[in-house]
Amino acid sequence: MYDVRLIHANETQLLRSDNDRPPRRLADAVQEECPSLAQGAKFLPSPLVPGGHAQTIYAFLGYYVYYAHSIFSPKFTRETFGLSDGGNVVLDWALCKNPMQRPIVTVLSGVTGTSCDFYVRKCYEELIKLQYSVVVVHSRGCGGSKLTTSLPFHCGFSNDYREVVADLKHRMPQCPLLGLSFSLGANIMAKYIGEEGADCPLVAGIIVGNPYDMYKVINHLDSRSLSLNKIYDVAILNFLKTAFKENQEAILSAPVKFSVSKIVNSSTIMEFTEEMTRKAFGYGSAKHLLDDSSSLDHLDNIRIPVLFLNSLDDPICTPSLIPFDKFLSNPWLLLALTQYGGHIGYMGNTWPTSWVEHPVAQFFKCMLKHKAVERPASP
Repeated sequence: MYDVRLIHANETQLLRSDNDRPPRRLADAVQEECPSLAQGAKFLPSPLVPGGHAQTIYAFLGYYVYYAHSIFSPKFTRETFGLSDGGNVVLDWALCKNPMQRPIVTVLSGVTGTSCDFYVRKCYEELIKLQYSVVVVHSRGCGGSKLTTSLPFHCGFSNDYREVVADLKHRMPQCPLLGLSFSLGANIMAKYIGEEGADCPLVAGIIVGNPYDMYKVINHLDSRSLSLNKIYDVAILNFLKTAFKENQEAILSAPVKFSVSKIVNSSTIMEFTEEMTRKAFGYGSAKHLLDDSSSLDHLDNIRIPVLFLNSLDDPICTPSLIPFDKFLSNPWLLLALTQYGGHIGYMGNTWPTSWVEHPVAQFFKCMLKHKAVERPASP
């Protein structure tokens, strides 16, 4: 009941080691070198944080603890990165020693997420011990930045991340690049990796709490008016409205007819997407944008090792959204499935302690020791 189940194809991708050992399958390497994911591994939720809702809310509240901590003890150095269309995103860097030679973990967080997010900070603390640099890539107009063009962000907008990764590859060609993502950022990163296919510059990726199908997950949240799920719907909607209000002047400068009153009075995420986001990006409907933004149809095209992490009690990305068939057919994919953990909560031990950073660090360390025997072209 507490086991971490690893779901994958019968024969996962063949990898060669950085020593004289014979090649091994991806799943075999993980079983041998990642104790948090190997057979017999368990995630035991804290009895003080019982159930998916408690796990999810606890991790969310952890943001405020780390935000306050970051004011007095900053760990990141900020860079403003200019995009090809005149926009910009902010990058929060935590550099290890000798950063021009060491791995770089690029991080995409959740809706309007920042480097202060609880799970980002916990993973950062573990990765910096391994002498990996960490860079958190914020969405346009988020993380304390302002839009410099009329274009905001949306749940599947992968072009900005693509530009950042390409620039890092050019600036630091000796540094292996890794991708770590959560929630909305998980959808964007999974979509990006699939879009890049065999040309993806990342060595490996970890995708935590991926929604997979954006239209279905937003319908799920919007329709649960009499359940605790409405808390998440309201919270996400408020995040989106706040981001709009902070960048309203820039967004309204687009040659598009917006109704500000309808945007700020939207009662669901779908309404907000219909009134603002889909118009800003030129889509005919909210459904069209959300279907086009989903990572689901890009999973077959992934050609680097990617670990997905989902929990069965996730109140946002429910088990019905997990495309198990994709993991059974693509040899590059692994799905680590836990019974508990909520939506990117994963608070274990008696006194609630984060668990997710352990499989993250172990998987990256394992993947840096191995390379694919071949990376065949995407179909």
